[in-house]
Amino acid sequence: MSVHRPRLPARPRPRPRTRLRTRLPKEERREQILAAALKVFGQGGYHGTHVDHVIREAGVARGTFYLYFQSKHDVFAALVERMLKIFLDARPAMPEPEVLSLAAAEQLLRRSYHALFSTFRQQRELCRLLFDEAVGLDKGFADLLAKHFAVWHERVAATFRLFVERGVARRDLDLEVTSDLVLGMVERITRRYLFAARAPDLERLVDALVTFELRGIQKAR
Repeated sequence: MSVHRPRLPARPRPRPRTRLRTRLPKEERREQILAAALKVFGQGGYHGTHVDHVIREAGVARGTFYLYFQSKHDVFAALVERMLKIFLDARPAMPEPEVLSLAAAEQLLRRSYHALFSTFRQQRELCRLLFDEAVGLDKGFADLLAKHFAVWHERVAATFRLFVERGVARRDLDLEVTSDLVLGMVERITRRYLFAARAPDLERLVDALVTFELRGIQKAR
């Protein structure tokens, strides 16, 4: 004699978990996309990176990306603008007027270069993106870089102009060429030492640059 066993109801299948996107304030979402773009541009370069890569890294919907940026070019331009602003903010717009001696000039230069190199080191991924990708990319970026570097060049020249006026530097100093020489040295030091994985000796870099610069501008004894 068989025993009738009641049929148990089938267990409901668990629903697949869906990835919930956190709702962020507008500015935070934009920063999230920029951080993702910086990472993927650093890995694949400008030409090897597509909008899909940025979207995937940021973990946002395609429509969300286009709420903030129109294209790959647009998000890259935002990163370039940010780095250029960091460039300008890292060095004071005007030198201190109380520089009346070579010792005071040396102190001013050391403070300026230490702040500059520390900033570049902290922002090395963004800085590398600017140096390695933006330069020569297209005319729009070339014009933007030229505009900002002209401002930076004038700030360096203003410092040397003050040194000449205060009798710290020699009267025949070529402000135009000397400023270009300094910018060239800063770029070279940045590329070789500040982009490296190993933390550089900032004091050594500042000391070498300031010593070389002061010997080149001071009056003959």
